[in-house]
Amino acid sequence: MKKVVSKIMLSTLLLSSFSTAAYADNPIIKDKFTGDPAALVQGDKVYLYAGHDEASAGGNFYYMPEWVIYSTTDMVNWKQEGSLSVKDTFSWAREDAAWASQVIERDGTYYWYVATNNKDGSGYCIGVATSKSPTEGFKDALGKPLITNQMTTSNISWDDIDPTVMIDDDGQGYLYWGNSYPYYAKLKPNMIELDGDIQKVTINNLKGGYTEAPWIHKHNGKYYLSFAHDWPEGLAYAMSDSPTGPWEYKGVIMDPFTSDPNDKNNSNTEHQSIIDFKGKSYIIYHTSALPTGSSYRRSVSIDRLYYNLDGTIKKVVPTSTGLDGVGQKLQSYSFLDRYIRHYAYDARIDPLDVSNNSNFDSRWDIVPGLANSEEGYVSIQSVSKPGYYLRHSNYDLALVKNDGTSGFKNDATFKMVPGLADPNWTSFQSYNFPKLYIKQRDYLLKLEQVGTEEDKQNATFKMSETDVKDVQLSLDSLTLQENGEESLSAIVLPSSVLNQKVTFTSSDPNVVSISNPTYNPEDGKSKVTIVAKSPGTAEITATTDEGQFTDSASITVEKQLPQTIKDLNICVNNTKVVIEGYMTQKKGTDVAVKVTAPNGKLDYLDQITTEDDGKFSYSFTLSNHAAGKYNVSLGAADLNEIVNTSFQYKQGAKNE
Repeated sequence: MKKVVSKIMLSTLLLSSFSTAAYADNPIIKDKFTGDPAALVQGDKVYLYAGHDEASAGGNFYYMPEWVIYSTTDMVNWKQEGSLSVKDTFSWAREDAAWASQVIERDGTYYWYVATNNKDGSGYCIGVATSKSPTEGFKDALGKPLITNQMTTSNISWDDIDPTVMIDDDGQGYLYWGNSYPYYAKLKPNMIELDGDIQKVTINNLKGGYTEAPWIHKHNGKYYLSFAHDWPEGLAYAMSDSPTGPWEYKGVIMDPFTSDPNDKNNSNTEHQSIIDFKGKSYIIYHTSALPTGSSYRRSVSIDRLYYNLDGTIKKVVPTSTGLDGVGQKLQSYSFLDRYIRHYAYDARIDPLDVSNNSNFDSRWDIVPGLANSEEGYVSIQSVSKPGYYLRHSNYDLALVKNDGTSGFKNDATFKMVPGLADPNWTSFQSYNFPKLYIKQRDYLLKLEQVGTEEDKQNATFKMSETDVKDVQLSLDSLTLQENGEESLSAIVLPSSVLNQKVTFTSSDPNVVSISNPTYNPEDGKSKVTIVAKSPGTAEITATTDEGQFTDSASITVEKQLPQTIKDLNICVNNTKVVIEGYMTQKKGTDVAVKVTAPNGKLDYLDQITTEDDGKFSYSFTLSNHAAGKYNVSLGAADLNEIVNTSFQYKQGAKNE
């Protein structure tokens, strides 16, 4: 009876963990199609401006009569604030061309730069509207375009599109734009007139081609020009020390969604907005993830963006989980080293690809069932191919784009039940064929009946989180003598993540160097040896390969101590302190230690006797929890020599 009760409790807990109460995943706007996003940060609020795609399903060009406005205070929950009609705002523009735009504020006025199509047939152009509000009241500022097709030298009628604007710290405004070629011009203080000639932008060492969708932003004193790249489009970027260049190509931010420009299920364009908000960086972009989505029916999504220590940008994988979703891996019960994976749209179980540290094709977004969103019913969406789900057809499972039909929803919905082979695991029962379960056969996923014990094992899987949430070092600070060495380890959390790669860096290799990096899959720890090179202080930083989470330890190197004490190390982890070393002149002698807090108060006082080999070791917990420098004095009986050293304590540091 006790065993039955535990199964019932497990089932209840398992199903309740996938309640449909809140799923704020990508795309962030699900009630309409939106593209070409641009964000504006205003204090504790972010405003999002996007074109409203209204092309019909199967349409072969853009139909965009308006822009829509959304806002958020947390980047997860978005509220529509208003819209801007092309027809009602720009009398000189065609009413169906609300193409890419961006809004910026200056001295209490909001300037909305838009790409649209001139009624006179001269081609695409850039206009500007102004308002005292970020969400309403915008009026055409000029009664004509600010940039016309005749103002640039290209013969392409659509080369003057996709405006992006910034105001530098000195108050100078800049407008960038362009398809096929990037252009820029300075803006006068009134923000509606050009201040000087239009300049063509050169991107040095560009690999591939500039296409369109420039976005200019500044981060930590560096200037970034990101843009749509090649065709079908990916996203790439260049960096500079000035808003006017020279620009140096740095690489790809996001890969294309498809390699086929005629792919009707995926957008062949990409368009980005990059912002910093409340201490975090974000990339906002569009995909075709919604049902019936396409190149002309797009959807705005958001993911975190991370910078490397040298200021370059880490590559972004677009996700279905977005900012607050949780990716899962699905481990086979029959073959513990294999996981459910999509490969060329086939659904199968394979070992994790250890050469691919991201393993995104083995990550799944378990969402409320498309056909039935009640508790216990789920659909299984690919994290890295938003809008694609595991669907059964003729008893085979494959990764298929959601077309929004009831047939698709039924085929892509499953009931999650306690594992048929082990109730601590999970099995997936078909929604429309309840006698059938997801089951592996010959490493492919099938929908089949379950009869034998082997069948039950082949239909049982274990779910666990795949996404990195944190990284933690084994210590917070360390004091070493010159030429001293110490092992330092880092662990990535949670332990179930697919990518546990960690990179260690030293802020000053001349003070502390790093050598012998290793990774032990048994305990999930990455280790390095740190070597004290010369007196000073350096930060050792552990950075995750995915997610850019970091933790750091402060390493102090002091001059070689007198010969009576050697190999003195002081390790600090949270409030726990370990002081250890060796006496060289006497064995079995008394050694006293005194530790003084930053406020001058006595924190620790003790005396111990060295071991036969002269080793001594103190382990204690700080009484004072003030952050800062703690002074340490060591002395031995019958010796007049006092050794003075110190260590740093970081208040609120995490435990390992």
